[in-house]
Amino acid sequence: MRNIQLLIGCLIFAGASCREELTPTPYTYTQVFTGVTSKTWKVKFIELAIDGEAEDTFTLSCDPDHLYTFQANPERGFKVTAGANRCSADEPDVINDTWSYNSATATLTMILPFFNDTGLPFIVREARKNKMELEIFLDQENTTSYRIHFEPTDED
Repeated sequence: MRNIQLLIGCLIFAGASCREELTPTPYTYTQVFTGVTSKTWKVKFIELAIDGEAEDTFTLSCDPDHLYTFQANPERGFKVTAGANRCSADEPDVINDTWSYNSATATLTMILPFFNDTGLPFIVREARKNKMELEIFLDQENTTSYRIHFEPTDED
């Protein structure tokens, strides 16, 4: 009988002490790309990789002042702001589009004006608060690729 009273007392105490409800805020991997509301990146350099090894590192004269802004809104807005250097004569000042991320394949789909004018899936090799590395293969055998290295410029 004494054990039952002790058990009931513990249950009442435990119930009284658990009145404050904790609501955890889940971290989403995509916040690395977007920050809390938006995050802007620029291309730092590009590597040409053959058979998994970096063969050449370079920058593009048309892209050093382009800014890539990922928005954390439900529409997943994406904006490319061209600087003074353009990759083509008809490149607009601003490209508004969307981005998407597939965690099963670790692919980030976006536009890079120097590479494509529609969204392409880039493999996310690394994504951290202060750097991002994307890769896209150029051949069917997946032996030749470009690795695009980004660094953040602004975060909201």
